[in-house]
Amino acid sequence: MRTRIDAARLLVWRASWMAATGKPFTAAEGSMSKLYASETAKKVTAQAVQILGGNGFTREYPVERMHRDSAIYTIFEGTSEIQRLVIARTLSGMPIR
Repeated sequence: MRTRIDAARLLVWRASWMAATGKPFTAAEGSMSKLYASETAKKVTAQAVQILGGNGFTREYPVERMHRDSAIYTIFEGTSEIQRLVIARTLSGMPIR
């Protein structure tokens, strides 16, 4: 779980640095960071709920809210499928419509 979180963080930092310094996103770095970070949020929180067992679904633990909230990240500001499409089209040279 920690490895996925660190990898997602590094992708987001790279895309943020590129945007801040005016570097072009030649390999869909923004889409890659959004896709990986949102998918990681869902996977990691689902694993955390599993680790806690039945307690993972109670409101006594913050992981229940985190798991619920993580679902929106794969939908908000471009679904994961759209991010995959942008990445594929960028890397293959097809126009992004």
